[in-house]
Formats: sequence, structure tokens, C-alpha cells
Amino acid sequence: MNEELLFDVVDGVALITLNRPEAYNSISSGIIAGLGDAYRRCDDDDDIRVVVLTGAGNVFCTGADMSGGGSTFDSDAQTVEVDSCPLSTQAWDVRKPVIAACNGHAVGAGLGLAVQADMRVFANEGKYGFLQSRRGVVTDFAMEYVLPRLVGFERAFELLVRAPRLSGEEAVSWGLAGRSVPAAEVLETALEIARDIAVNCAPVAVGLHKHLMWRGLDMSRSELAAMESRALNHTMTKPDAVEGGMAYFERRPPSWSGRISRDWPDWLDR
Repeated sequence: MNEELLFDVVDGVALITLNRPEAYNSISSGIIAGLGDAYRRCDDDDDIRVVVLTGAGNVFCTGADMSGGGSTFDSDAQTVEVDSCPLSTQAWDVRKPVIAACNGHAVGAGLGLAVQADMRVFANEGKYGFLQSRRGVVTDFAMEYVLPRLVGFERAFELLVRAPRLSGEEAVSWGLAGRSVPAAEVLETALEIARDIAVNCAPVAVGLHKHLMWRGLDMSRSELAAMESRALNHTMTKPDAVEGGMAYFERRPPSWSGRISRDWPDWLDR
């Protein structure tokens, strides 16, 4: 990690904080390098079961660092070719749920970071939008792939092309987020969801659900059903399948023994 990205783990939940509040948590080379490394650590560490991504201060992320002024997106000013998905590990690569706790504005690439996550909590007071077409460039973080599958083609088209800025509540109505709450409650709401998953849901089953859902975006129904059947049979051979039922009937919290590093199916690529 580095000073532009904070990392903490409590009770199975990793909290990653974009830490450039003086620059509205705009994306820097430090954030790109640190976030990719943090996601990889979260995927590798069995003691981490859920990830929450948030921003320091009262803003989630305002996207590209515009301190370069009008030359920010000028190719002649770039020394290297830009990768639209620059993280070494993307949120969808992490075999644990990633929840974006957008405690304030998330625009441009900042909203892209949030949409890469599996779940989102927005702030009622925040503004959310992809502003790139109004800056003369296209989006990043594979939004042309993810966004139509999240909100439907027409709304995705409008979000990327007309580039409106939505309030948190409007963003929920458009399907961009699952919930919107007052800004002061965003992080705790996300952490509450994360703690529930970390304690009550079997980590291998959770990881397989996520993997199947993201992979399923590119598969036929029959292909997905075949892979799902293999995953179901795999989990049914593990102790957590017994523990989940016993915990339910004994009215107690489950004690999961499954570990992704050990119990991930060898026939399933990452």
C-alpha cells in the first residue's frame, strides 16, 4: 500500500480507502498501483471475506486528476499509452464480494471504479455520472461492457453519451446502485452488509456465486447451467454444506471451515 490508499481488516472485512481528500480522491498513479495490489491481497487472503471500497472525506472519487488542466487528456502530453483498465487486479477478479461505499460524488472514472464492484451504496447528496463525453474522450474500466448489463442498453447509452449527473436516489432508480442513504450513513450501511456476508455466508459458495455471475455475462444459459451444476456438486462435497444446515437447525452462527485458497475448484480458472 501507499499513503494515497489506506487498508485495514476487521472481522473478515477489508476496508480500502482512497486517500487523496485534498484532490477529491481523484485517480493518481499511486491509487492505481495501490488499488490493484490491494485487490490482489484481498483475493489471496482467506481471512478477508468481503471488501469495502470508500473515499476519504466527503467525496468518493472524482475520476481523472484534472490538475493538468486542458491538457489532461491530450495524447501529445502523454508519455505512455493509456490502458482503460489500468488496475493490475480488477474488482471483478476478486473472489470475494466488493462493495463500493460511495460516500459522496463519484464521476467519470471514479464512478467506473464503483460500477466495477459487485454492490454499491450511494449518498443521497452525491452526484453520479460519466462525464467523459463532455470532456472529449470515452470511458474507461470497460463501462461499455458492464453498464448495459447493469442498467440496460438505453439507459447505459444515455449515461455514457448524454452524460447526465444523477443524485443518489436517481441513480438507484436507474439501476446504478442497490441503495442510497444519507452520506453520513453510507459507510456503516456498506459495512453492515459486509459483516453479514462475512459471518453468515460460506466463503467458497460466495466466491463461486460471484465468479459464475461475472462469467455468465459471456456464456449461454446452457453453458452457465453446466458450470453451475459442477459448482453445486463441488460445494456439496465440502464440510460447509453440512455446517450451514446444522447451524440453521441449532439456531447458532455458522463456523465456516472452507477456504478459497484450498477449496477453489481446480477446473475453474480465476
